Amino acid sequence: MKNFIKLLEKPNVVIPVFLVIMLIAGAIFSRFIGQTPVVTLSSYTNSTASSSSEVSTADLAFPKSGRLSVVSVKVGDAVKKGEVLASLDAGDALGAVNQANGALELAKAQYASLDVQYENAKREQDVLVENAYRTMLSSNLAAVASKINNFDSSMPIDNSQIPQISGTYTCDKTGSYEIEPYQSGVQSGFSFRFNGLESGSGSVTYYNSQPLGSCGLFIQFPFGYSASQIKWIVDIPNEKSPNYNANKNAYELALSTRDQVLKQFEANLGKNGSPEANVAQAAVDSAQGAYEIALAGYRNNLIVAPMDGVVTFVDSHLKVGQVVTANKTVITVTKK
Repeated sequence: MKNFIKLLEKPNVVIPVFLVIMLIAGAIFSRFIGQTPVVTLSSYTNSTASSSSEVSTADLAFPKSGRLSVVSVKVGDAVKKGEVLASLDAGDALGAVNQANGALELAKAQYASLDVQYENAKREQDVLVENAYRTMLSSNLAAVASKINNFDSSMPIDNSQIPQISGTYTCDKTGSYEIEPYQSGVQSGFSFRFNGLESGSGSVTYYNSQPLGSCGLFIQFPFGYSASQIKWIVDIPNEKSPNYNANKNAYELALSTRDQVLKQFEANLGKNGSPEANVAQAAVDSAQGAYEIALAGYRNNLIVAPMDGVVTFVDSHLKVGQVVTANKTVITVTKK
C-alpha cells in the first residue's frame, strides 16, 4: 500500500500509465461499436457486504439515437439474461428483419425443392438407364447349335428343334449359357443341364417354359424335341442380333443423358465439388447474411440484460416518446 501511495505522488509516472490504460480500453471497446447493446462491465468489492464476494455492474446504453418506444423496468426489478429492458421505435428495422427472413426461408425452400428435384431426376434417369441396359442384354436372345459327341456340324439344323429363349435377363454379368439336352426317363424323354453364367438342370416340357437359372430367362423346347447330340449356346447379350447396335447406342445415350442431367443439378446444389457452381447454396448463404445484417440493425434498437441481476439505475429522462442519445448510459444492472 505504501508503494502504491508513493506511486501516486509521482504524477510523471501515473499520467503516462493512465493514458496507456485508457488507450487499451478504447481499442477494446471500439470493437463493439454497432453491437447490441453497448455494455460496459466493471467490477468492485461491496464494502458493505460481510464477505469479499465480487459484484459486477453493467452500464447499458443504446448504440444509436432514436425515439424511445418501450421501457419495461424500474429500479429494483430483477431481470434475466437476454431480457429486453428497453427499446427504440424500430418499425422500419423490424420490417427489414421480416423481409430478410422471408427471403431466407424462400431460398431455403428453393434449395430443398431443388434437392427433391435432383433425387426425383436421379431415380427417373436410373430407371431409363436400367431399362435400356436390360433391353440391350435381353433383346432377340437365341439358342445357337454347337457340335457335341459325333454330331456332324455340316448337317443343317432342323429349325423345328431350336429351343426358344424368353424373359428379361436381370443379372449384370455377361457371357453365355451352354445348354445340353440328354435322354432321360421323364415324360418327354429328355432332360437338360446348363453351365456358364449359371449352372443347373431341368426337364424338357412341351407346353410351358422352364426357368433357365435364376436371372429371369426361360427356355421352351419344341414339341417332339429329339436333338440329343446338340449343345445350345445362348450369348448374353446377343451381339449378332440385328437390333444389337441400336440397343447399345440407346443404352449409351441413356448413360450420357443421365450424366448431363445430374451434373446440372449437382452444379446448382454444389454436389460436384465446385463451390463456385453452388448456385442454390450461394443463394441461401447470401440470404442468411442479409438476414443477419438486418437482425443486427434491429438489435441496435434494444437494450438487453447481459446477465441475471437487479436494476440499480434508470435514467429519469428515459420516458416513452423521448429522444434518446446514443451511447449514454440509461440503465444499470447489478449482478450479485
